[in-house]
Parts: sequence; C-alpha cells; structure tokens
Amino acid sequence: GETQERADFSMFLALMHVRTRAMRRMAAEMISHNTQIRNYAYGTDEKAFEALIRRAEKNGARHLTAEEKERLRRDFIDPSGYIIEVARERTLAVLGAAVKLSPILFRMKWSIAQPASGFFITSDNPLVRQVSPETRHPIYGDHGFLNKTAEVIFPLSPQRLLMMSCNKNARAFGILERHYVDNVNRLLASQSDRYLYAHIRHKRLQQLAAEFKNSRPMLTT
Repeated sequence: GETQERADFSMFLALMHVRTRAMRRMAAEMISHNTQIRNYAYGTDEKAFEALIRRAEKNGARHLTAEEKERLRRDFIDPSGYIIEVARERTLAVLGAAVKLSPILFRMKWSIAQPASGFFITSDNPLVRQVSPETRHPIYGDHGFLNKTAEVIFPLSPQRLLMMSCNKNARAFGILERHYVDNVNRLLASQSDRYLYAHIRHKRLQQLAAEFKNSRPMLTT
C-alpha cells in the first residue's frame, strides 16, 4: 500500500545519499581521522606505545631497534611526512547507514514542489540537508538528520522537487518562484562533489559549475 511505497522510496533516498562518491570520500576521511587520533594517543603515552609494540611483535611483527621505535613514535605524533590511504572496500561500510537513515526520512513531512519558471538541476550528491545555523554546535555538530530543524531536498526531475522537513507543521510547497528555484539550484551545486546535471545545456549550469568548482561537502568531526 501507500505506507510500503513510502518506506521503499525512503530506503531509495537513503541509498542515494550514502552511495555517493562524496559520502564514501567522507567515510575515508573519518577512518583516517580516527587512525590519526589513535596513533597520536599511542605516541604520547609511553606505556601504551610499548604495549602496542609488544603486541605487534607477539603477532609476528619484526623486532624494532630502540632507534626505530623512537622514529615510529615520533611519526605517530606527527604524521605530516605520510599520506594515509584507505582501501575503497572499507568505505563501503557507509552503505549500512541507509538502514538508520531511511526511517528518519520516512517520518518527515513530504511535499512536492514545481518551478513557476526555470528548472531544477541535480548533481552527483543529490540528497541535500540543511539546518538552522543556530543549532550547530562547535564540538557536537548539528546532529545530522535528527536535527529538529532539518530540511531535505531531492530533485526528482527538472520540474519536480521533493522537499522533506522534520517540522510536521512546515507548510507544504507547491509552486516555487524563480528566485527560490535559483536558491535550490545553488544549494544543490554547493553540495555537489564533482558533477552537475541538467536536461539541457544551459549557461546558468555552467555558471554554477564554475562558481562551486572547488567546493565539495565536508565531514564535520
């Protein structure tokens, strides 16, 4: 029935969000960030560092000289001389987030909007979330899709835009004036990873692509 169709489409939207290049890149950034935090903790705690070395040697690692251990400890504290590479397969773990995201999208208030003039673009990161700036905490972030002010957009076609809101009392949108359509397209462009798409070749799309060429969604930790 209608409820099942809504649940199915919620899962589709969640997968469209987590499967993107942007989300997989951010997952890799999180993995590398956590690795650096862990290494720094070991490097600044002599006892923890020695225990780590002993476990590694017990598991078959080569015995390190005192000089090699000291150099490794310094590298743990300051990894500026290294580049961390994360295997692509490890980033697939982010797909599991769709299971938690889909019921959140399901519970939101949905409405369909269409432009009075112009058209909607899309991108390689098409599900875009925004929250009220005052709800962003410098340490704890903005609580993602659970933020009570969260609004989500997803372009369905050049003439249809799905708009979702955590606020059940949010007004339902129908026809969007041109300036609002432009704002939507700017938001979509700003959150793209590499590519913008439209059904026609249009100078406005080229302008947006040039403006946000070096902008991509970032993970806040």
